[in-house]
Amino acid sequence: MFRSMLSCLGIFIVVAVLAGAGPSLAASPAADELVAMAKSAGKPVIADFGLGFCMQCKKQAEILKEIREAYGEKVIVRMVNVGKEQALTSRYEVELIPTLVFFDSAGTVVLKKVGPMRYDEIRNQLSRMGVK
Repeated sequence: MFRSMLSCLGIFIVVAVLAGAGPSLAASPAADELVAMAKSAGKPVIADFGLGFCMQCKKQAEILKEIREAYGEKVIVRMVNVGKEQALTSRYEVELIPTLVFFDSAGTVVLKKVGPMRYDEIRNQLSRMGVK
């Protein structure tokens, strides 16, 4: 497990260095996409910041698939590829992957959790946000 976490960290450091080489993306209109998504749908959004191929990111994606199946249309789960979506990554100051950011239906960040979350932790968070 430690080795896979180091692998993810190493990959992310390379992505972060490459992202820093270009112009600042924090002010990009795409950076507000997650807020707009929550507001327009009127439901919570879970943003999963990661890379599709690191071990911990794959595990997190599997858990979020189960969440999607359990909650259906009550919640939106959005994968954010940190290598391709640098504006969002910068906007939410994601430095390690996986990172989950929970938005309420008004688009307000209610939790930012660095590292993988278990299924029951995600369900508990959604419950605290009023999602049944």
